[in-house]
Amino acid sequence: MSSQYSAAFSRAMSPTLDALTQAVVNNTVFGVNDEAGRHNALIDELATVVIKKIAECRSVDQVIDCVFFDYRAALREFLLNLASWCDKRETVKASLERLESAVSAGNTPNRLKVKAPEFQLTKEFADAGSAEALRVSTTFSTARDAFQKAINDGAVQAKKDELAFWDDKCALNSCYEAAALIVKATYDDRKSSYKLPVFSTDNKGVRRIAEWVVSPQKKAECSALQTILPAIFSHIKQIVNMRHRALAIKIEKKRMTAATADVEMADATKPGPSIQSLIDKGLNARLKKLNLGSVGKKASFRNPSPIILDTNYYSNYPDFVWPEFVQGSSTSGQESWPFETQVVVDAFATQASNQGFQQGRQQEEREGESSRQEQRSKGKGKGKSLDARSTVASFTSVRPAFPNSIPDDILTMTKTDAVSFVHLHTPISFLLAGQYRSSVHCSPGVSVPVDVANDLSLGLNYMFFTLPSKSLIMQAWNDFQRRIRWRIYFLFKEGMNKPFDPDYGVSSKKKEKLPVLPQYMELGLSMGRRYVQRTIASIPEEALTEMRKHAFSPKRDKIRKFLIDNNYVITMTDKNLGLAVSERDWILRNELNLLEDERNYEELEFEVAQEVMKSKMIQMQTLARTVEDEHLFLFELGLSRFFLSNVPEDGSSFKYPQFHGIPKIHKKPTGFRPIIPCHSVVFNPAAKFVSKELKPIIKSTPSIIHGTKDLFTRLSQLRIDSKRQWYFVTGDVVAFYPNIPLDLCIEIVCSMYEEWLLNASEENTALAHINPNSLENNLVKLGIFKRAIEIGNTQLITQHGSRYFRQKNGLAMGVADSPDLANLFGAHFEIKSKILDHPNVAFYGRYIDDCFAIVYAESEALALNLIKETIMFDGCVIEWAVSSSGCQFLDAFIFKESGKLHWKPFVKTGNNRERIPWVSHHPLDVKRGVYIGELSRLAVLCSTKEIYIGAIRDLNALYLMRGYPENLVMSWCKKNIQERWEKRFALRVAEHDESILVLKTRFDQVWNWFSAAELGKTITEYWSAWYEHAEKGLYSADSSRPLIKPDPNYVHDLDDVRPELFTQILVDGETEFVPDLRKIGLLGSRWIVSRKRNTNLFDLANVWKKTVFRKLDEDIAEKGGVVPETQNVNETYHSALVEAAEQISIESDNEIILHRRSISQEREHPEFGRISKSYNR
Repeated sequence: MSSQYSAAFSRAMSPTLDALTQAVVNNTVFGVNDEAGRHNALIDELATVVIKKIAECRSVDQVIDCVFFDYRAALREFLLNLASWCDKRETVKASLERLESAVSAGNTPNRLKVKAPEFQLTKEFADAGSAEALRVSTTFSTARDAFQKAINDGAVQAKKDELAFWDDKCALNSCYEAAALIVKATYDDRKSSYKLPVFSTDNKGVRRIAEWVVSPQKKAECSALQTILPAIFSHIKQIVNMRHRALAIKIEKKRMTAATADVEMADATKPGPSIQSLIDKGLNARLKKLNLGSVGKKASFRNPSPIILDTNYYSNYPDFVWPEFVQGSSTSGQESWPFETQVVVDAFATQASNQGFQQGRQQEEREGESSRQEQRSKGKGKGKSLDARSTVASFTSVRPAFPNSIPDDILTMTKTDAVSFVHLHTPISFLLAGQYRSSVHCSPGVSVPVDVANDLSLGLNYMFFTLPSKSLIMQAWNDFQRRIRWRIYFLFKEGMNKPFDPDYGVSSKKKEKLPVLPQYMELGLSMGRRYVQRTIASIPEEALTEMRKHAFSPKRDKIRKFLIDNNYVITMTDKNLGLAVSERDWILRNELNLLEDERNYEELEFEVAQEVMKSKMIQMQTLARTVEDEHLFLFELGLSRFFLSNVPEDGSSFKYPQFHGIPKIHKKPTGFRPIIPCHSVVFNPAAKFVSKELKPIIKSTPSIIHGTKDLFTRLSQLRIDSKRQWYFVTGDVVAFYPNIPLDLCIEIVCSMYEEWLLNASEENTALAHINPNSLENNLVKLGIFKRAIEIGNTQLITQHGSRYFRQKNGLAMGVADSPDLANLFGAHFEIKSKILDHPNVAFYGRYIDDCFAIVYAESEALALNLIKETIMFDGCVIEWAVSSSGCQFLDAFIFKESGKLHWKPFVKTGNNRERIPWVSHHPLDVKRGVYIGELSRLAVLCSTKEIYIGAIRDLNALYLMRGYPENLVMSWCKKNIQERWEKRFALRVAEHDESILVLKTRFDQVWNWFSAAELGKTITEYWSAWYEHAEKGLYSADSSRPLIKPDPNYVHDLDDVRPELFTQILVDGETEFVPDLRKIGLLGSRWIVSRKRNTNLFDLANVWKKTVFRKLDEDIAEKGGVVPETQNVNETYHSALVEAAEQISIESDNEIILHRRSISQEREHPEFGRISKSYNR
């Protein structure tokens, strides 16, 4: 039976199918006679057509669209999964490459870093410098390094295994098998719909359907698809790979652009045609659109220049003065504005400008669109920069700290255009916050890259971000309730009038059981705990999670690597001119040059140094016994215990002061100031005692200047004879401390102290031993003083590395009483010379080694000779200078103008003026306190309001340069400028006599939700209510505030109470006596929160410095030679500090304040601590 397709049937069923089938058959089977050959040829043709289409695809969706329609839906999910697997494979591969690169370079990622367990060793053993001490340190470091290597190897292997997993997942064999099954299943499922009829003609010529057969076209599609599956897989993999490569290139370019823009941001904010003209033009355009109208000349406020900070010169500032000064600079008839009103107008103008800039952005973009289109048409063929800049108007803002915020438009720009684009689209506030960036001081031969210098220019006071923690409140409460229990215990036991001097306080190392208080006192503390818990519960979690570290945070790992790789260290500078980066060997060489000067130091063997320190220890123990046995009053103050506070428990593990030098970068060649910090040395308590005893004498000595405020308070009261010629004479005692004859100095000071002490003595009586000022007690005190001054200032040993030196001459900077001894040594000769009584000396004063005088004379030479021949210190050389116009002294420039005496602030050349930057994580009240402190300081340093106004303008410009918002600075200025001027010479007087109860903690945002006053109110009001009800015998069992009746079976520890501290209450109609908190002053105390700082850049600089020096020790140990002494570095602690500085708070006790010119802002202004102004009566 012959078979053929029925054309009529095919047309009836599908004319298109018939035409397509005939065309395919005719085209594909041409020249092929057998059916198998035609089938294979059809398969090849279909595969070729599809592969050509796939080759043109640029996305996975386009590849899927090339699959035959019948199989497209079935394969879509599998092919999309394959693309996802390939994407993950590429991601893992890139991650592995980064990990291997970092590990091979020694830069272990933070998430993989490990640390050795904390293991406590005595300080003396760790600092002993012996082979055993070094072995202990290296054992832990070796074990940690081995563990770190194992972790690194394991991480790399884990990534390799992960990559192998995805390689297998994306392998051709496994993918083909899975996809082929899908194709076959789809074909089998739809095979019945692919059948075509086969007709036959019987003997009568009638056509009938003989059978149904599967379409050859559909068979060929199935086979062709199975054939080209590997090609589909390969193209999808290639598309994913190309996307990853393009993405990596894009990310890298964005990162490089962001880094370049970040480095150049400080220049971008400086006045110039690049951004200043843009700002001026934008502001003027927006101000016009706001229709603010004219408000007079005073409303046009010009921002103080953030760049030109000439502190030593002041011109007129008519837009920033008091009302009376406006009249002198304004036109006739113009109304004078109050200062506060003027500040408001200035701030409003700035705020309106900012608002106009935002409101007018869209309108300007619309208005400028047509002009930009014209520019594009005119600019064709002239490069891509014009088209690139056209994207400026369509994008809002970017942030260099976040490269992902940069649009893809920069990928087609040149590097210069890309950086300009980032700058122009960075918010103005962000640009202004980065203005602090500048260079840093460098020692000879040191070069610091711009990006590292930008980070370091934040200053050593920059404080790192610390994750907010609610637990801080509970920790502070636990510590507080521990301390208040002991306070209550001892106040009831010893009374309120027992002598106590906090300067002699020594914290106990013993952990004793806390005293149990009576029930009603315990319930008061329970009320406080409830308040603390409620406060913690009220702090919203989302508010804490939104707190993030600011942009511009220094890249700690990069700085650390730069310092260690180059053997650089960060140090302070003399005169507080800013931090300096110096080479390690240069520092060591200069320090050794000082120590190897045989005129001042001699080297000792370790055994000899130990004998000296042991002798000092014995003398301190003897001195303590003398206080305990012979002077009851000093013993009650805790002086004997204080004298023994630095004595080692084993009697041999002595702490040696670590010698170091501070670069004098203001001198050429660079000099060094030797420092011997003795804060932890066994004999330092003796020096502290001497310093404390000498303070009243120093305060009463008229020739000694106590600081800038003291100096200018005196000068403001000075009346100079204008009819006579007068000159300024200044003197500098060359190397004052080391050149003071020590024995003569001690003799002079002891003589002055003896005279002062005996003059203050009272006649002996029968109870002389209990009178602290009796002659008998003061003679004992004089003996203690003389022995203390000998112990604390002679035979001074210092350590440098593994070497020990003894200072032969003079005083050491770093000993507690050195400034006091130097002051009184100079005062002795000044009193002897009667300089203050000289008729031709209008004023004379000295601040440690700096002398200042105003002298009447006919010429400069006569004025100079008068002082030079009058003031002479034994063993010292004084360099004198004279001027008829002015001179620099302390932080001021003192000058003559129109025959009158004036002064103004002076900034030493090279001073980087490293104020706390705005991006530092100090709380806002701290930043405000620093600014207000600057106002107070400048008010003292200015003799007139005009000069003060100029100085404030310079201060505001400085704060703007440090990134502070202008409106905020102006607000602070407005609220405080007048008050600080009026109170510039006012003496601080205690506002209250009440005691203070302190919750000790550190800076954290959670304290914004806490009120110490409310805590105190909660506790003390309960105690007060209990006493009031108990005195009447009224008690209640209210669970919210129970006023319970005393339980006779309740046992507490207040069993030794002074009789006068009891009060009567009624219990069941009978009288009982209970300790009365009202009689020990606690209920009237002021409650405050005292916060210490978190980790700052100074802390990390010290850690990095010790790491660099430790590296030197390890190099010496590896190369042979003497075994170096292990530096005082707790590797475990400091490694954790560098890795997670935001989570660690440390105290810095190594910083020595040198020749402070004014009172520290931290000590002068209560804004440094969030204190409650409320009182609990």
